[in-house]
Amino acid sequence: MYRKRQKMSVANIGATILAAFVGAIVVPMPTPAQVTVNPENRAVRDEADRLLDLGYDQLKGGQPRTAIKTWLYAIGYYRRVNDQAAISYTLARVSDAYELMGATKTAEDTLHQRLGYANTLKDNGAKLASSNNLVSFEIAQNKLESATNRSKANLDLAIQNEQGLNTAIALNNQGLITSRYGNQLEAIKQYYAAIKQYPIRAAIGEGYVYINSGDSHLALDDYKTAIADYGMALTIARQYRNYKLMAVASDRLIAAYLEVPNFHRIEDLLQNRSSLALVMGDRETAAIAQRYLGDLYLSFGNLPKARAAYQESYDFAAMLEEGSSLPLREAYYKLQALEKL
Repeated sequence: MYRKRQKMSVANIGATILAAFVGAIVVPMPTPAQVTVNPENRAVRDEADRLLDLGYDQLKGGQPRTAIKTWLYAIGYYRRVNDQAAISYTLARVSDAYELMGATKTAEDTLHQRLGYANTLKDNGAKLASSNNLVSFEIAQNKLESATNRSKANLDLAIQNEQGLNTAIALNNQGLITSRYGNQLEAIKQYYAAIKQYPIRAAIGEGYVYINSGDSHLALDDYKTAIADYGMALTIARQYRNYKLMAVASDRLIAAYLEVPNFHRIEDLLQNRSSLALVMGDRETAAIAQRYLGDLYLSFGNLPKARAAYQESYDFAAMLEEGSSLPLREAYYKLQALEKL
């Protein structure tokens, strides 16, 4: 997973306020004597399940904050029937939603709560899923010593319990940590070991491991293998129509082909990247891709194509809410400079 420190956005602020409003979703931890589910009052359990499904729909509809509120209500109902496993599962969904909103600290806190439930319930699958996610947060925050210790424990537990997916995730985390320490060759070994462990149902995760291995090969100036790995990620993304992975793989391929260089391949990738950005509703990236495409055509001496690409860049940028955006100004200056040629 790649994360960069960013200034607090409106989404971050909203998530922080929501966390404060619900008491930072502190859910009482169970004791071993409390883990038996109360089968009485089926209506309460049905309402909890309904709210869980509703939260999924809200998250898919782009409403993570509303989904969190709904899931917290679901947790309240699950507590009434003492279904600790369902509470643990729902906490994981809440953490995912907080992460999506950029509220990393609250997402981590929620994972720690779920980890407490997993330990009490002796649910190794939930324990590994939560702990692997915590390692990802620690890597992003450069807490490498803590991430190393936790990741090694996760890998051992996953192998002992024959948990293929969690083994793959732990190996990928080990690769990321090793890469941060600068040992790219060892990182690549761990990435490829992770790829072998990924089940078919987790193909997108496998795609991101190919991105990571490509990054390590690129750091070693092994452009051919880096391109092959990024290409595998793009193939997986296209097969499963995962636009986010398509975007990441395409951007990496463009960077790698610039090093070779292969300008005709870059031309195809930039055209596709612009189209993908529009499908994703990201006009700013579409504008940037078209501007780079214009630069490429200009380097070929193809002024008509360069002008058309710059014009498209300008048109996409003009649709942005911020009328004086940087992409708009850059496209404008490119068009003006072209007129002087």
